[in-house]
Amino acid sequence: MKRTFIISQFIVFFTFLGCQKSDHSILYVEGNGVKDIEGNFYSTVIIGDQEWMAENLKTDFFCNGDSIPSTGDSVQVLVYDNNPQNAAIYGKLYNFNAANEISGLCPCGWEVPTELDYARLIDYLGGYKDAMKKMKSTGNLTDGNGLWVKRNLQNLYEGNNLSGFNALPGGYAITNDFLTYKYAYQDTFTAFWALPISVNRPISYHIITPQIGKIKHPGPLVFDQLYYSVRCIKKNK
Repeated sequence: MKRTFIISQFIVFFTFLGCQKSDHSILYVEGNGVKDIEGNFYSTVIIGDQEWMAENLKTDFFCNGDSIPSTGDSVQVLVYDNNPQNAAIYGKLYNFNAANEISGLCPCGWEVPTELDYARLIDYLGGYKDAMKKMKSTGNLTDGNGLWVKRNLQNLYEGNNLSGFNALPGGYAITNDFLTYKYAYQDTFTAFWALPISVNRPISYHIITPQIGKIKHPGPLVFDQLYYSVRCIKKNK
């Protein structure tokens, strides 16, 4: 009788363990992908009840076919260091005017995520700290198996990409005079634009510290002068 009770306890214990979700569980399924108006194809992933691009946007056209300004004094899209290889790997960098354009920066049927979209994603992945690792691409440059620097103050933890989001360190660009552009922190930093729910202040989510950082940017100059990556989310039907 005692032996039977002990065996039963072990069965219950291991059954309980089997029902728990492992910290290393894959948290996504692959989507069907999407093409933008230029024909660029993007892999997509379904995380919870959201479908996200698994690559950074790299289009030069809005959904309605209009060109995104890339010259003159109202540039809305840039390529890091003007190097086409960077666009192929990391996508392009956009200012908030482009992200907020009513014509639609993302492929038709998709949109720039709101802060609520990112909040739901981060919550599903376990909060700001856990989500950082799960959204970040794996590997590092030193070991030859990734694109992030191996370790520094801005990059304390390697990613495991359990979400399939595959955030790459695309860096950013900034200008003070609309003519000269400074590019910085490729291999170390990435940030994504998000649309605000209420007050029209640019919002960005950063993967640079031990957890995801959310910034509500003050001042109108941010609309024009700061260039970040963009991920798109599929619109709800």
